[in-house]
Amino acid sequence: MSVLRIDPLHRAAIPIKKGLQMMNYLTPAILVFSSAMFFGCQTVPQGQSGGRIDPYRSTEADRESNQASIPALLEFCDVTAQRLAQDLCQIEELQAPAPGITPGITPKVTLELGDLYNKTRTPSNDYELIQRRLRGQLFANPQIRKHFNFVARRARMNRLSETIAADGQVGNTAQSDPATTYVLMGDFLESNRGGRRQYYFEFTLTNLAKRTIVFQNSYDLGQTN
Repeated sequence: MSVLRIDPLHRAAIPIKKGLQMMNYLTPAILVFSSAMFFGCQTVPQGQSGGRIDPYRSTEADRESNQASIPALLEFCDVTAQRLAQDLCQIEELQAPAPGITPGITPKVTLELGDLYNKTRTPSNDYELIQRRLRGQLFANPQIRKHFNFVARRARMNRLSETIAADGQVGNTAQSDPATTYVLMGDFLESNRGGRRQYYFEFTLTNLAKRTIVFQNSYDLGQTN
Protein backbone atom coordinates (compact mmCIF):
# COMPACT_ATOMS: atom_id res chain seq x y z
CA MET A 1 0.00 0.00 0.00
CA SER A 2 1.45 3.25 -1.01
CA VAL A 3 0.91 6.45 1.01
CA LEU A 4 0.69 9.87 -0.60
CA ARG A 5 2.30 12.38 1.60
CA ILE A 6 1.52 16.06 1.12
CA ASP A 7 3.98 18.49 2.50
CA PRO A 8 2.01 21.08 4.45
CA LEU A 9 4.63 23.70 3.65
CA HIS A 10 4.17 23.05 -0.06
CA ARG A 11 0.40 23.35 0.27
CA ALA A 12 0.76 26.66 2.03
CA ALA A 13 3.13 28.05 -0.58
CA ILE A 14 0.50 27.96 -3.33
CA PRO A 15 -2.06 30.34 -1.75
CA ILE A 16 0.73 32.65 -0.55
CA LYS A 17 2.10 32.98 -4.05
CA LYS A 18 -1.35 33.66 -5.47
CA GLY A 19 -1.98 36.15 -2.68
CA LEU A 20 1.18 38.05 -3.52
CA GLN A 21 0.18 38.15 -7.18
CA MET A 22 -3.25 39.49 -6.24
CA MET A 23 -1.64 42.14 -4.02
CA ASN A 24 0.53 43.23 -6.94
CA TYR A 25 -2.59 43.80 -8.99
CA LEU A 26 -4.58 45.46 -6.20
CA THR A 27 -1.87 47.72 -4.71
CA PRO A 28 -2.10 50.46 -7.40
CA ALA A 29 -5.87 50.53 -7.13
CA ILE A 30 -5.68 50.72 -3.33
CA LEU A 31 -3.19 53.57 -3.47
CA VAL A 32 -5.31 55.51 -5.94
CA PHE A 33 -8.42 55.02 -3.83
CA SER A 34 -6.60 55.96 -0.60
CA SER A 35 -5.10 59.07 -2.19
CA ALA A 36 -8.49 60.14 -3.48
CA MET A 37 -10.00 59.65 -0.04
CA PHE A 38 -7.14 61.56 1.68
CA PHE A 39 -7.01 64.53 -0.66
CA GLY A 40 -10.76 64.58 -0.91
CA CYS A 41 -10.96 65.04 2.84
CA GLN A 42 -8.16 67.60 2.91
CA THR A 43 -9.33 69.79 0.01
CA VAL A 44 -11.00 73.02 1.11
CA PRO A 45 -13.84 74.04 -1.22
CA GLN A 46 -12.91 77.13 -3.19
CA GLY A 47 -15.56 79.79 -3.69
CA GLN A 48 -16.19 81.57 -6.93
CA SER A 49 -14.35 84.85 -7.53
CA GLY A 50 -17.61 86.70 -8.13
CA GLY A 51 -15.88 88.83 -10.75
CA ARG A 52 -13.24 90.14 -8.33
CA ILE A 53 -9.94 91.27 -9.83
CA ASP A 54 -6.65 92.76 -8.71
CA PRO A 55 -7.51 96.43 -7.97
CA TYR A 56 -4.29 97.54 -9.67
CA ARG A 57 -4.96 95.65 -12.93
CA SER A 58 -6.28 97.59 -15.92
CA THR A 59 -9.21 95.94 -17.62
CA GLU A 60 -10.73 96.38 -21.06
CA ALA A 61 -13.36 98.59 -19.44
CA ASP A 62 -10.58 100.86 -18.09
CA ARG A 63 -8.96 101.11 -21.50
CA GLU A 64 -12.25 101.97 -23.24
CA SER A 65 -13.41 104.48 -20.59
CA ASN A 66 -13.12 108.23 -21.08
CA GLN A 67 -12.57 108.71 -17.35
CA ALA A 68 -9.45 108.60 -15.18
CA SER A 69 -7.87 105.18 -14.77
CA ILE A 70 -8.78 103.55 -11.45
CA PRO A 71 -5.39 101.75 -11.11
CA ALA A 72 -3.66 105.11 -11.69
CA LEU A 73 -5.76 106.73 -8.94
CA LEU A 74 -4.82 103.93 -6.54
CA GLU A 75 -1.13 104.37 -7.36
CA PHE A 76 -1.41 108.13 -6.81
CA CYS A 77 -2.95 107.46 -3.39
CA ASP A 78 -0.15 105.04 -2.43
CA VAL A 79 2.62 107.41 -3.56
CA THR A 80 1.09 110.35 -1.68
CA ALA A 81 0.86 108.37 1.57
CA GLN A 82 4.49 107.29 1.24
CA ARG A 83 5.67 110.82 0.42
CA LEU A 84 3.88 112.35 3.39
CA ALA A 85 5.35 109.75 5.75
CA GLN A 86 8.84 110.48 4.39
CA ASP A 87 8.48 114.28 4.44
CA LEU A 88 7.08 114.60 7.96
CA CYS A 89 10.48 115.06 9.55
CA GLN A 90 11.26 117.87 7.08
CA ILE A 91 8.09 119.91 7.65
CA GLU A 92 9.36 122.47 10.17
CA GLU A 93 5.89 123.70 11.06
CA LEU A 94 4.90 120.23 12.24
CA GLN A 95 8.11 119.72 14.19
CA ALA A 96 8.08 123.00 16.15
CA PRO A 97 6.50 122.65 19.60
CA ALA A 98 3.23 124.53 20.03
CA PRO A 99 2.84 127.07 22.88
CA GLY A 100 2.73 125.24 26.19
CA ILE A 101 4.36 122.10 24.76
CA THR A 102 7.68 121.03 26.27
CA PRO A 103 10.52 121.13 23.71
CA GLY A 104 11.58 117.65 22.63
CA ILE A 105 8.03 116.30 22.77
CA THR A 106 6.43 115.68 19.36
CA PRO A 107 3.55 118.15 19.00
CA LYS A 108 0.22 116.83 17.76
CA VAL A 109 -1.89 118.69 15.24
CA THR A 110 -5.31 117.93 13.78
CA LEU A 111 -5.84 116.43 10.34
CA GLU A 112 -9.22 116.84 8.68
CA LEU A 113 -10.51 116.06 5.20
CA GLY A 114 -11.11 119.13 3.05
CA ASP A 115 -12.92 119.84 -0.20
CA LEU A 116 -12.22 118.21 -3.54
CA TYR A 117 -11.95 120.42 -6.61
CA ASN A 118 -12.99 118.31 -9.61
CA LYS A 119 -12.68 119.76 -13.11
CA THR A 120 -12.66 116.42 -14.96
CA ARG A 121 -15.27 114.19 -16.56
CA THR A 122 -14.57 111.60 -13.89
CA PRO A 123 -17.27 111.51 -11.14
CA SER A 124 -16.31 113.17 -7.85
CA ASN A 125 -17.17 109.90 -6.10
CA ASP A 126 -13.99 108.39 -7.56
CA TYR A 127 -11.86 111.12 -5.98
CA GLU A 128 -13.72 110.91 -2.66
CA LEU A 129 -12.87 107.20 -2.62
CA ILE A 130 -9.18 108.02 -3.12
CA GLN A 131 -9.21 110.77 -0.48
CA ARG A 132 -10.68 108.47 2.17
CA ARG A 133 -8.36 105.66 1.15
CA LEU A 134 -5.46 108.05 1.61
CA ARG A 135 -6.66 109.00 5.08
CA GLY A 136 -6.92 105.30 5.94
CA GLN A 137 -3.34 104.66 4.83
CA LEU A 138 -2.10 107.65 6.82
CA PHE A 139 -4.01 106.52 9.91
CA ALA A 140 -2.49 103.03 9.64
CA ASN A 141 1.03 104.52 9.82
CA PRO A 142 2.24 104.77 13.47
CA GLN A 143 4.79 107.44 12.53
CA ILE A 144 2.07 109.72 11.15
CA ARG A 145 -0.21 109.14 14.14
CA LYS A 146 2.56 110.56 16.34
CA HIS A 147 2.00 113.92 14.64
CA PHE A 148 -1.71 113.98 13.82
CA ASN A 149 -5.04 113.63 15.56
CA PHE A 150 -7.51 112.42 12.95
CA VAL A 151 -10.98 113.94 13.24
CA ALA A 152 -14.24 113.59 11.34
CA ARG A 153 -15.85 116.58 9.69
CA ARG A 154 -17.57 118.76 12.25
CA ALA A 155 -20.68 119.39 10.11
CA ARG A 156 -21.27 115.65 9.79
CA MET A 157 -20.75 115.05 13.50
CA ASN A 158 -23.14 117.90 14.35
CA ARG A 159 -25.85 116.24 12.26
CA LEU A 160 -25.21 112.92 14.02
CA SER A 161 -25.29 114.68 17.39
CA GLU A 162 -28.70 116.14 16.60
CA THR A 163 -30.01 112.75 15.41
CA ILE A 164 -28.72 110.81 18.41
CA ALA A 165 -29.78 113.39 20.99
CA ALA A 166 -33.24 113.75 19.38
CA ASP A 167 -34.12 116.52 21.83
CA GLY A 168 -34.24 119.41 19.41
CA GLN A 169 -30.83 120.69 20.45
CA VAL A 170 -28.50 121.97 17.76
CA GLY A 171 -25.42 119.78 17.33
CA ASN A 172 -22.40 121.38 18.93
CA THR A 173 -19.48 118.98 18.76
CA ALA A 174 -15.94 120.02 19.65
CA GLN A 175 -14.29 122.55 17.39
CA SER A 176 -10.62 122.18 16.49
CA ASP A 177 -8.20 125.04 16.90
CA PRO A 178 -7.68 126.49 13.37
CA ALA A 179 -4.06 127.33 14.22
CA THR A 180 -3.21 123.65 14.67
CA THR A 181 -5.65 122.16 12.13
CA TYR A 182 -4.39 120.94 8.75
CA VAL A 183 -6.78 120.17 5.92
CA LEU A 184 -6.16 117.48 3.30
CA MET A 185 -7.52 118.87 0.02
CA GLY A 186 -7.45 117.53 -3.53
CA ASP A 187 -7.47 119.19 -6.95
CA PHE A 188 -8.21 117.17 -10.10
CA LEU A 189 -7.92 118.73 -13.57
CA GLU A 190 -8.24 117.40 -17.11
CA SER A 191 -7.17 118.57 -20.57
CA ASN A 192 -8.39 116.99 -23.85
CA ARG A 193 -6.83 116.81 -27.29
CA GLY A 194 -8.94 114.57 -29.49
CA GLY A 195 -8.39 111.03 -28.24
CA ARG A 196 -5.74 112.14 -25.73
CA ARG A 197 -6.61 113.09 -22.16
CA GLN A 198 -4.11 114.65 -19.77
CA TYR A 199 -4.86 114.62 -16.03
CA TYR A 200 -3.29 116.50 -13.17
CA PHE A 201 -3.97 115.23 -9.63
CA GLU A 202 -2.81 117.05 -6.53
CA PHE A 203 -3.17 116.60 -2.78
CA THR A 204 -2.15 119.37 -0.38
CA LEU A 205 -1.97 119.67 3.40
CA THR A 206 -2.85 123.24 4.37
CA ASN A 207 -3.01 125.03 7.72
CA LEU A 208 -6.60 126.19 8.29
CA ALA A 209 -5.76 129.50 9.99
CA LYS A 210 -2.73 130.69 8.05
CA ARG A 211 -3.56 128.96 4.72
CA THR A 212 0.04 127.77 4.60
CA ILE A 213 0.61 124.73 2.37
CA VAL A 214 3.02 122.48 4.26
CA PHE A 215 2.82 119.44 1.95
CA GLN A 216 2.01 118.93 -1.72
CA ASN A 217 2.14 115.89 -3.97
CA SER A 218 1.08 115.84 -7.62
CA TYR A 219 0.61 113.19 -10.28
CA ASP A 220 0.47 113.50 -14.08
CA LEU A 221 -1.53 110.93 -16.03
CA GLY A 222 -1.89 110.69 -19.82
CA GLN A 223 -4.52 108.41 -21.37
CA THR A 224 -5.80 107.62 -24.88
CA ASN A 225 -8.79 105.63 -26.06
